[in-house]
Amino acid sequence: MLTAGPVSKMASQQEKTLCVLRFEVSRSVIIVQREFRTRFRKDTPHKNNTNKWYREFVETAFLCKGKRSSRPRVSDNSNERVSEVFQRSPRKSVATANREMVMPKITVRKVLRKRLCLNRTR
Repeated sequence: MLTAGPVSKMASQQEKTLCVLRFEVSRSVIIVQREFRTRFRKDTPHKNNTNKWYREFVETAFLCKGKRSSRPRVSDNSNERVSEVFQRSPRKSVATANREMVMPKITVRKVLRKRLCLNRTR
């Protein structure tokens, strides 16, 4: 027997769309759950999910997830500064360079390794 409750996996876009459209028409989570159960023949999403999807759709006009914010990329200016410093004196240590440029050590390492393709040698 199917029971109302949390879905074991994430709902597909088609399932979310049905929930949002049916909720817009009926304004009843119970009716949405009944139609979901008859159409997809599986457990219904929790009422909080239906409400959340509807709110997101009304606010953003989208059901899919937007781009998430992540760490900011290293700027081109930082890339150029690190490149210039290490072209002038290639044997300079990362610690010395980051103190001179007032830049985090991890940023200097990242620019050297990823942008300039320079690896540490021992």
